[in-house]
Formats: sequence, C-alpha cells, structure tokens
Amino acid sequence: MKWSDHAQGVDLRAATAAVCVVLVWSTSFSFARDAVQQMGPWTFRFYSTLAGFMTVLPFVRRSWLEVLQLQAATRQRVLWAVTINGTMVSSLNILALAYYPATTVLTLMYTMPAFAGAMEAVRLGRWSWGGVLATGAALSGVLLYVGGAPAGGALLIVLNAALWAVGTLLSALTGQPCRPSTLVTVQMLIAFFCSIPLLALAGGQGESLPPWQGRGNVLALLYVGVLNGPVVFGLWYVAIQGLGPVRAASFTLGVPVVGALAAVLAFGETLDWWQAAGIGLVVLGMALRLRGVAAPANGATR
Repeated sequence: MKWSDHAQGVDLRAATAAVCVVLVWSTSFSFARDAVQQMGPWTFRFYSTLAGFMTVLPFVRRSWLEVLQLQAATRQRVLWAVTINGTMVSSLNILALAYYPATTVLTLMYTMPAFAGAMEAVRLGRWSWGGVLATGAALSGVLLYVGGAPAGGALLIVLNAALWAVGTLLSALTGQPCRPSTLVTVQMLIAFFCSIPLLALAGGQGESLPPWQGRGNVLALLYVGVLNGPVVFGLWYVAIQGLGPVRAASFTLGVPVVGALAAVLAFGETLDWWQAAGIGLVVLGMALRLRGVAAPANGATR
C-alpha cells in the first residue's frame, strides 16, 4: 500500500488527529525544557520513555507479531522509520533542550520539510525552482534565527531535522499497511530499550536519580512521555493514513508559529524581531515545499 492524498473530501477523523498533533508538538518542547535542565537530558529521556512505554505494554506482543508477519523489505523500512522517529530524533531533541530555548529547537527542527523535499528530488532525479526556493528560504530562516548562537549546537539540531526527514520519507514509502497502534507500540518498545543505557550515562554525569522532585517535573515527564509519545505519534500515523503525507504535513505549517506564541505567552520566553523573521522564513520554506509536492500529487489523482 502506498500512502496517497485523497483527491476529494477530507477525512474528518484524520484532520482532527492532525490538529491535535499540531497542538501537542507546538507546546511539548516548552513543557519539557525546565524539567530537562533540572533532571539532565538522559535522566529525563529514560523516565519519559518509561512512562510512554507503560501505556502500550499490553499491546507489545500483538504488535511485534504483526510486524514480523510483514514482508522482509517492508518490515525493514518500518523498523528503521520508527527507530529514527522515536529514538534517534527524540533523543537528540531532549539533548538540545538542555542547552537551547524551546523556540530555537522547534524552529530549527521544522526545516525538516525542506530537507525531505531535497532528498526526494535527489531520489527521483527531478529538481524544481520551488524545491530550491523552499530549501533556501528554510536555511535562510535558520541563519537569521540563530544569529549569534553557538554554531555547533545549531548545526546538530539542523542535522537532526535532516534525520527526521529520512524517517518521514521511510514512513511514507510503498509497503503493506500497518495499523497506527502497531507502529506506535513498536516505536515505544525500541525507544525504551535504547533509553536504558542512558541511565549509566546520566549517573556518570551526576544527574539525580530518581527525578521525582516537584509536580512540574512529573507533569513534564507525562506530557512528553505519554502525550508527545504514543498518543501524538498514534494520531500522526492516523493523519498520514487518512489524509496522505502531503495534506497531513500541511497542518504542521502552524507548529513553529503556534509554538513560538505559546513559548512567549505561557512560558515567558522572549523573541527578537530577527528571530520572528527567521520563523517566518522557515514557515515559508515549508509552504513552498508542500505546494511543490501537492501540485503533482493532485494532478495524479484527477
């Protein structure tokens, strides 16, 4: 089965799921940042992943057997996609929050659609001015937003966005259908076992164990581990299956803007004018990228 955008009508269930995803993704970094800095990134990562894993524990056996029944090539793509999305990208996001404001991590991560467009153009051997402009606008927004921030950390976040693009493209490749609940359960299973070694790293860096110090930290663990873990990814896979990757991705245009507003109004972060302009350029890059993909997709469905 290949994910495809529907030519007519809107799947209301999938659209509602996409809106919920936007709201969670827009606020999760702001909720997590203080707790990450107090606990340390690796301690926070382990306990938040544990919280998410406990919610899907009853479904592990069924989901793992379902994945094993997939064709070998499809199974490999599924495992790579959920590992990249749920383990590699998520871990680097937590590490970035230990050193950068939530708005910075959020803005730099949403260069992902531009990277996905460039990767797809390379794969298909087909370039367009829209794709070049999308990538240029997104990267210009990054340079403008970061300004005098340490270049090494910003580069790491942007590279993480490129890694997320790889995971997104793998999630949308042709293959046998897999239930969103199965994808999420396997994703959390892999993420949890990969987070166990982080406890040793956390202890070596002097991070406090266990981290149950303050109601705010516990709420952050549950918000990131459960709501921004199996819940939001389950909704995201529902959105992709119901709307197709192009329409589902179009909802994420609002994430950097809503996230910046939430960080400023609810969490006390500040934005300078060049940072606001940088966010605008990143969103413009996303819009150009999605417009370029939607045009041929819509033409193919008529």
